Amino acid sequence: MPSQTIMKTIITQNSFVEAFRACGRESQFSYHALRALFEHLERVEDDTDTELTLDPIALCCEWAEYPTALAAATDYGFIDGVDSKDEHPIEWLMNRTDCVRVWENGVIIRNF
Repeated sequence: MPSQTIMKTIITQNSFVEAFRACGRESQFSYHALRALFEHLERVEDDTDTELTLDPIALCCEWAEYPTALAAATDYGFIDGVDSKDEHPIEWLMNRTDCVRVWENGVIIRNF
C-alpha cells in the first residue's frame, strides 16, 4: 500500500476569516472574535508544538461568542451575586473552559 502524502497550507489570519465565509459560517462569529480565535489557536500550536487542522464547522460547534463574560457564564450556571462574591465571571469561565477575550467586553468560549 502506498504511503499517504500530506500537503499543508499555511493559514493567515485573512484566510482563516475567509474559510468561515466560504463555508457559509460568516455570521457565526464577529470579525473581532475570528481574529481572537485565530490568535488563540496560533498560541495553542506554539505552546503544544502541535499543528492544528482548520475546520470551520467544527470550530463553530466547539466555540461560542458572547457579548460579555457575564452573559457566557450565566448560560453555564454562574449566578451573579452568589458566585460573583468569590469570582469574577471571566475567572469563573477560565476555571472551567478555554475563554478568549474579544475586542471590548466580548468573549469566545469553548462550549462546555
